[in-house]
Amino acid sequence: MKNALGRFFQMSDVLDELLCGILLCGVVCQIGLILFGKGALYHSAGLWIGIVLALIGAFHMTWSLDKALDLGAEGAVKKMRTYALLRYGVVLIVLGVMMILNFANPLTVFLGLIELKVAAYLQPFIHKAAIKLGLKKETVKELLTPEEVDDLIRAEKGLPPKEEVKE
Repeated sequence: MKNALGRFFQMSDVLDELLCGILLCGVVCQIGLILFGKGALYHSAGLWIGIVLALIGAFHMTWSLDKALDLGAEGAVKKMRTYALLRYGVVLIVLGVMMILNFANPLTVFLGLIELKVAAYLQPFIHKAAIKLGLKKETVKELLTPEEVDDLIRAEKGLPPKEEVKE
């Protein structure tokens, strides 16, 4: 289990920065709700429900991208559509429950969900700040040539290396 969790967190170089951005934006919005809003508990409950949905959505997107990249082009598109519809369906169900039960503000649930989009735009800045603070090391990944990519794919599929044509 520990190994599986370790692999999960290594799936994406930006997932931790995205999660940090979601939480950072959530704290800023929470401060705004406390300072300028009446009924802070009603609005805060909605905000944090939306933030939890955004965090789950970020994890699910990372997981689904990892799964879809193992498929062919047509299969990947179908899988990603299915996973996106699943995420949207969960969001609609949660918003519907919020509107029916009326224990949290559905608009602040939506505000919490939007934190995922805001965090995506903030990710490059969070990455630079993490490097400056020494929380992350700056890594430069070299791009592979098409021949190297072909060799890696062949090796992964267990095929022999492509023989070079000698002239």
